[in-house]
Amino acid sequence: MAKEFAPNFTLALLDGGTLKYDEVKGKPILVNFFASWCLPCREEMPAIEKMAQEYRPKGVVFLGVAVDDTEAKMREFVTRYQVTFPVGLDNGAAIQRSFGLYGIPTTYFIDKHGIINYFHAGAVTEELLRHELDKLL
Repeated sequence: MAKEFAPNFTLALLDGGTLKYDEVKGKPILVNFFASWCLPCREEMPAIEKMAQEYRPKGVVFLGVAVDDTEAKMREFVTRYQVTFPVGLDNGAAIQRSFGLYGIPTTYFIDKHGIINYFHAGAVTEELLRHELDKLL
């Protein structure tokens, strides 16, 4: 697989702020594309949140990008699954297009050099997350 750099993006966050990829570039990053109506997304979120708690102190940045969703439904989802990492809505689908997203959930693992190390289409498990995150450290 050819080395592919993560695209530059700006995510409008739930808290009203924005997160620019440039601000977190140089750190290991997990980007999870999800939607509140997506069943596999609901199934995987507790595992992602658990790994966020475990890997954030190690310097890993976790980001959630909601696609084809409404802000109200996304807020409900974030509250229900007690998501503590930054989450935003991809209004206009610019971010999903820049990543070449086919479906959700999809999780991207970006290394310290900004290279997409791995991406997983479909629900992730704790084991898979741990395996891929350890490779980024």
